[in-house]
Formats: sequence, structure tokens, C-alpha cells
Amino acid sequence: MDMEIIPNYHPIFVHFTIGLLSISALLYLAGSVLRKENLLIAARWNLWIGAVITVGTVIAGFDAYNSVTHDAASHAAMTDHKNWALPTAGIFVA
Repeated sequence: MDMEIIPNYHPIFVHFTIGLLSISALLYLAGSVLRKENLLIAARWNLWIGAVITVGTVIAGFDAYNSVTHDAASHAAMTDHKNWALPTAGIFVA
């Protein structure tokens, strides 16, 4: 892909992280309420895949933080984003 169009891959990875982990939570809820083992299995798969993708999201985030051109205000926002994202990612991976 042309790096002029996509300066970093962090936004792409974030969507997979959010989608997989959200679906996992919904499948766990549905599997528990409906007592369906197949939904719990799907929930575990989504959780594991989401956790692995989260590691890629964090790596891509550090790359973006260190390579995307930004001003002081953007840097403050990116630092705040990083300070919230790292503990959140750690919770999901754990």
C-alpha cells in the first residue's frame, strides 16, 4: 500500500481489536444466558484472537506515536490516548 495514503496501520488494527473483543463479550453473555456451549466456544476464540490482535495494535500505536507528524496539541492528545490505551490493552491481554 502507498504510505502516502495510509501513514500507519494503527487505525486498522484498532477496529479489529474493538470488534473482536466486543463480540467476545456479547457471545459470553449470550452463551451464559442461553446455556449454549457453542456460543462460549466462539466467545473464547474471539477473545484469544482479539488479545493477539491487541498486541499488534499496541505495536502499531507506538509506531504511529513516534512517526506521525504532529504539533504540541496533537502530541498531548496522543500521549493521553497512549496512557489510557496501554492499561486497557494490558487488561484484555491478561
